[in-house]
Amino acid sequence: MALTSGAATSQSPPAPTTNDTRAAEAAKAFSSELRRTLGAAMAEGGPSAGVEVCHDEAPRIAERVSATHGVRLGRVGVRSRQPANRLEGWQKQTLDAWLASPPEGSPASWAPVASVDAASGGFHWAKAIETEAVCTVCHGPSVEAGLAGTIRRLYPDDPATGFEAGSLRGLIWVEVPADKAEVSRPSDARQAITMTPAQAAALRRQMRNHLERIEGTLLALGHDDASSAVALLAEGASGGGHAGAEDFRSALPDGWPRFARPMHVAMSQASEAAAAKDLPRTLRHVGEAISQCNACHATYRVEAREP
Repeated sequence: MALTSGAATSQSPPAPTTNDTRAAEAAKAFSSELRRTLGAAMAEGGPSAGVEVCHDEAPRIAERVSATHGVRLGRVGVRSRQPANRLEGWQKQTLDAWLASPPEGSPASWAPVASVDAASGGFHWAKAIETEAVCTVCHGPSVEAGLAGTIRRLYPDDPATGFEAGSLRGLIWVEVPADKAEVSRPSDARQAITMTPAQAAALRRQMRNHLERIEGTLLALGHDDASSAVALLAEGASGGGHAGAEDFRSALPDGWPRFARPMHVAMSQASEAAAAKDLPRTLRHVGEAISQCNACHATYRVEAREP
């Protein structure tokens, strides 16, 4: 698909480049953190709390992820609720092209579109956003009256309803500045956490233990062994520190708890649900714990160095 205004693209997607990888990582980090934050808000306060998060926190998450990855990113909707998301330029042109001639398959399966701006030399990347079933609660054809009131209060001129599940909701876009494009950009844009080798080994061991507990939990649930699932999830909820040279807690960044704490809470909630033999609720909380892990891994990387 060709873009106008000096942007050049190829008809067939080229092999991924450093810029493709960087843009995709930034988009994933943004989507993961927004999904995690939105899910937690809705679980606690319902859809109206989710609307509040989208209004207040989504722009802040975009700014934080942009700064971490050295890019600019945002979203453009077919009909955008946030006024700042109603952009023009190459982002809107890409969306209009998709609307005029949709690729085959569902929007979630469409390949990202990449281009290099002829004027600035910057790299442009965009990925379609598909309307998920949960999105229709706030953006669907029929919105509950109380929720509609919250939306009108925060977005008096809101046009972003009437979407069906599976339809094109919009796109997420990323711009890599020319002075940071390609070879000048490190391959891993995540924030580095510097630790001693002993600390890094202890942290990685703890993360592997969490993964093994989640794997064991799913296997136990698959065999209708609730007691084993309860025990494994309770272990994951407890966390635990390390003594001496393996104590990595002092090396963790200030932002770490925003992923770790909700993960432990989700594991605790999953353990309680498993004890009650409530399989859907157990799996939902296990999924929430996994999403916290994924969001954290999309944000941070560990570098082991001798002091």
